[in-house]
Amino acid sequence: MKIDPKKTPVMKSCCKTCPFKKDENGLYQDQLLANKVIERTLFKAHQICHGTEGKNRKPTHRCKGAFDHNMEIYKRLGFDSLIE
Repeated sequence: MKIDPKKTPVMKSCCKTCPFKKDENGLYQDQLLANKVIERTLFKAHQICHGTEGKNRKPTHRCKGAFDHNMEIYKRLGFDSLIE
């Protein structure tokens, strides 16, 4: 499914089940899932926040955790100005 990033905002904060949300030790609460999302989305796609889809699976927001992680990589490579 293709989404229009201009019409699908990034969440303002990580949802409570976000794999990128940090635990009390500063680590991702689900590192394996976070790695899968990074592998699937980096330079390829946007991750939809599963906490906002609801029963109809309609994408309403992009994942804050995945967006922030990938944006840090884009910034380091000098591509951040290309991201919507």
